[in-house]
Amino acid sequence: MRSLRYKQGIAMLMALVMLAIASSLAVLFWYDNQLTVARIQHLQQAYQAKHYSQGMLLWGSDILKADYKEDENQHDSNLDPWLQGIQGMAVEDAILSGELTGMNDKFNVNNLVLDGNKSDPHIAYFRQLLLLLQLDIGIADKVVDWIDADQVPEPNGAEDFNYMAKSPGYKTGSKHFQHVKELALLEGMTSDQFNKLSQYVTVLPITGRVPTKMNVNTMSPPLLKSLHTLISNDMALRLNQNNQANFLTINDFFQHESIRYVLSDNAIRSQIKLLASVQTRDLQALSTIQMEGQSFQMYALLKRNNSGEAQVISRSYAPFTTQF
Repeated sequence: MRSLRYKQGIAMLMALVMLAIASSLAVLFWYDNQLTVARIQHLQQAYQAKHYSQGMLLWGSDILKADYKEDENQHDSNLDPWLQGIQGMAVEDAILSGELTGMNDKFNVNNLVLDGNKSDPHIAYFRQLLLLLQLDIGIADKVVDWIDADQVPEPNGAEDFNYMAKSPGYKTGSKHFQHVKELALLEGMTSDQFNKLSQYVTVLPITGRVPTKMNVNTMSPPLLKSLHTLISNDMALRLNQNNQANFLTINDFFQHESIRYVLSDNAIRSQIKLLASVQTRDLQALSTIQMEGQSFQMYALLKRNNSGEAQVISRSYAPFTTQF
């Protein structure tokens, strides 16, 4: 009798164990199924968000093209309406926001090497900026060495053998910088130096020997002052006009009362024209798409042509500029 009860108890225990296993498997299958459904929904939303982002880029290109079409002088400033962007535009299943940010308000360090050759005017400008910021002017040589293809260091530069000696070691890019954060990898660059420098420089693609130009309407006073040693702090502040400068042409810039006579020499003006204009040709586009409680952010680097229309150069889920 006792043996029978023992066997019945074992059978009941086994049944409970099997039930527990079956319940666990059912929960596991249910959880996996929910994860699969969630993944599919996320992929569908991401796919839809990508299409909305492409639509926002078309909007950006159209508004930039219209801006130049309506502007006889084709100039840009911090007063331009395209800077207002779009906020909270409701569509069928999403809320769209988009903004355009000009990137010619800073100096493009990729200008230091054009088509494999050093660009003396841009190197001179960059050294002047470094002096003004009280940073080591040798940074200019290190930037050149990072970009150029050879392993011959500039006087104050650094090539692969300097970087391979680090732990962990790494090599120079031997090409133009892809993101401004790469500057933090330069030999001797401290976090304080990088934080100071990255407020005034950017990284933009270069085509052959065609450099990018800064926009005098959007440049900060230190960048304006670095255009020439004859420009004083006071002149730079007056040119900046509290970030409201709106010169229609580069010649209007030279006619400003603060520099009209100081920079009257044609050779000086020609040198500055190599560095700056009144146009913003390089931009960052940000699309924000909100769908069913999720937010998707997508960035695109745009290049504007002579008609104002913008072409997508590259896309990213991270900004192309350092945020401050």
